[in-house]
Parts: sequence; C-alpha cells; structure tokens
Amino acid sequence: MKQRPIHQELIVKTEKIVHGGQALARADRFVVFVDDALPNETVRAKLYKKKKQFAFARAIEVLEAAPERIPSDCAWTGDCGGCTFRHCTYEAQLGYKKQILVEALHGLPEAQALVQEVVPSSQTNDYRNKMVFSFGETLDGEFRLGLHRRGSFIHIVPANNCLLQSETSREIVRRIVLLAQELDIPPFHEIKKTHGLRQLTIREGRNTRQRMVELVTTQAYPGLEERLREVLDDLADTLLLSLDTNLQGMPRPGYRQLLKGNGVIEETLNGLRFRIGPDTFFQSNTAQAERLFARLQEWAVQNARPAIALDLFAGTGPIALHLAGLAERVIGVENWPPSVEAANENLALNGIHNVEMVAADVNDALPPFMPAHADLVVVDPPRPGLSPDAIDWINRLTPDRLIYVSCNPSTLARDLKLFLQRAPYRVEAVEPFDLFPNTFHLETLVVLQRTIHS
Repeated sequence: MKQRPIHQELIVKTEKIVHGGQALARADRFVVFVDDALPNETVRAKLYKKKKQFAFARAIEVLEAAPERIPSDCAWTGDCGGCTFRHCTYEAQLGYKKQILVEALHGLPEAQALVQEVVPSSQTNDYRNKMVFSFGETLDGEFRLGLHRRGSFIHIVPANNCLLQSETSREIVRRIVLLAQELDIPPFHEIKKTHGLRQLTIREGRNTRQRMVELVTTQAYPGLEERLREVLDDLADTLLLSLDTNLQGMPRPGYRQLLKGNGVIEETLNGLRFRIGPDTFFQSNTAQAERLFARLQEWAVQNARPAIALDLFAGTGPIALHLAGLAERVIGVENWPPSVEAANENLALNGIHNVEMVAADVNDALPPFMPAHADLVVVDPPRPGLSPDAIDWINRLTPDRLIYVSCNPSTLARDLKLFLQRAPYRVEAVEPFDLFPNTFHLETLVVLQRTIHS
C-alpha cells in the first residue's frame, strides 16, 4: 500500500470487532482499525494514526449500516472515552465480547469449545458504583467537569448527564459545577499547570445506599470548605476535601480533610460487608460482581471442600471472604500494604477468623509461609496477567483446582497456555461476565482441574 497522509479519508468495509472496541477493516490488504464502526458496515473513515502495517481511523459517515446499529442515547458518543458501544444493541455487544474471547483462545481449542454465552449485566446504564471526573475547560474558556475525550488527557466532555452513573451522582456533578462558578474557582490546567479544581470522585454503596464524595484541589480556596458541606450535605454520607500540591502526573492527594462522616462507606456482596475508603479498589459493578463471585463459590466446591485455598492478587479480600465459608483455611496474598490492611478490616467486620492475609508480590518469587500444597488456587491478576515465575510456583503447590479470573483475554490465553504446558490440567469451564456494559471490557472466569494427583 502506498504511503497515506495522516487524516486521509477512505471508504472501507468492516469485518469484525477486535479487543479495544474497533472494527477491523482492510484497505488494499492494509489493516485499518475503525472507531465507532460495527461489523459488516461500509463507512467513510478518517485516518488519525498510521503504523507500518496498520492504521487507526474514525468512522465519520456510515454508508451501509449493520442491523445491530441503533441511535445512541448519549450526545457524546464517539467523543467520550468512557463508552465504546452506545451505538449498537446490547445483545450485539455481548456477541462481540464472546467473539473476542473465543479468538483470543485460538491456540487452546479445548478452551475455545467451552466458552459460554456472556452473562449479561442486569443494568446497562447507571451501573457504576465509582466515577472519577476531571476538571478542564474548552478553548473558549467554558468550565468543564467530566470524562476525558477519547485519546486525550487534556480535553474534557461534560458528565452532568453521563449514563454510566446514578442520577444522584449526576446531580452531584451539576452542583459542583454551579459551586465552582459561584466561588469563581478555575479548573486545573493540565498544560499550563495553573492551580484550580482537579478531580471529583463519587463512590456509592449500591446495596447500602451510602455515598462518598471527594473533591481534589491544588490549593486552598476561601469559602470552599463551608459551601461544599452545605451543597452536598443531603447527598454525601462521607465528604472529603483533599489537597494535591504535586501538579505533575496523576492526582495523588497528599492531605485529606474530612468534612462529614467517618471517611469510609460500606457495601455488601452476597451478604458480606466491605468497608470502602477513598483509595480502596472495589469492583465497579456491584450486582454483576455478586454474580461472578457466587459462581466462583460454586466452582470452588464442585468436587470437594478445599482444606487450603489461596486467593492471589487478593486486593481488599472479596474473593478470600467468599471462600472463607467453603475452605478450612484461606490465605490471601496482596502486594499493596494498604489493601492488606483493608482486607483485615473486612475480615474483622464479618467476624471471619480462618483467613490469613500476606503482603507479598505474587509475580515475584514464592511468598514466604506458603504451604507445600493448596487444594484450590484463585488468581485475579491485573491486565498484564501472571509472570512465568508466578505460574511456576503456583504449579509447585499442585492445586487440585485452579480458578483464573481475568480482565484481559490476551493475557488470559497466554497464561492458560503456560499452565496447560507445564502441569497436568484440563479446562473445565470458561464463563465470561459483562461487568462493563457499553464498553469493550470483559471479565472471564476459567476453571482448571488437575488430572494427575501427586
């Protein structure tokens, strides 16, 4: 293919959705990944990034639409980085996600054959229990509070009507915008590094109806503390005004002032109680997380009650707590000390005494104090997946059953291949769960059973 100038327009016929949410198309056998297009569409696309063997483009006109295409219910579809699939039916989204997972497992036909239909979310809007919004302004100086424009760390699209959050969360966004205008407080400028409002985080306990709001600024502003408390008193159980004086990189509050509440909220999952602080990781779709963890419990005791179970990448302990009533002893391993501390608090909150939390890096060497054998190992790694060292030491524990919870189909396929090559396992189940409707993200639960026992 001849060298194409960037921003050139071309007409392409799309083939399928790939991980990332783009539709794959070919122009003179040159691969083009097209934003905002669906499979089996003819679109006019504009290139915005070009590599040697492929390019990225955005659909600017749909010439022949797929039957799955529907009018978007959001005015910012295509501009906002929060959603990928607001322009197609939910049934189509689930099909695309299953297809991506099946294709990722192409080197593992035994796993491919077991991929089930994606477990749908009960809600496709208003399902997120945590939203993080940034402040900014338009070129004309219009104040903005919302999500980043797709592909940009500078430009912000407004979130006062964002459909991923609850109506109460949307109301909080609206009130904060009015408050900033009332007090004439500017937004933080990402390029100029001028002071101002930087970040708003809203967390909700969907089952407990508790709500936490944290507003982050780069310096103190007269009247903000008092007015913030007044404006959000009826909507926030815990309210924080935080200061981040480091203007470089991601916001990291160095000082937090508690204006209301005790600094945490609670949530429940399948009858278990969890404390959530401003820095706590927690699955963002509460109802769907309950389904995933309940299914994990079923697979954990499918053959026998485990004497020793390991929860690796345990975080604040949701999986460990779900295993506590099934196993005689549970060991949770997590490398971030604040998460270990939070997990221990959750154990105490639920009166659980057969779970031990260990602070160690799973992807490093075998953590200290590990048993010689574990009946069950559950791994829930971040997107990069497991290191080869981690797979080796997990195999040395000869678990009878291994459950892998994945948020990345490609690293899942890579890691499963290593497990199956290095130890006598068979794949028993591959169950995908949609925790993030209207995005390309997918959680997958894979069960491996050991076929030769030592």
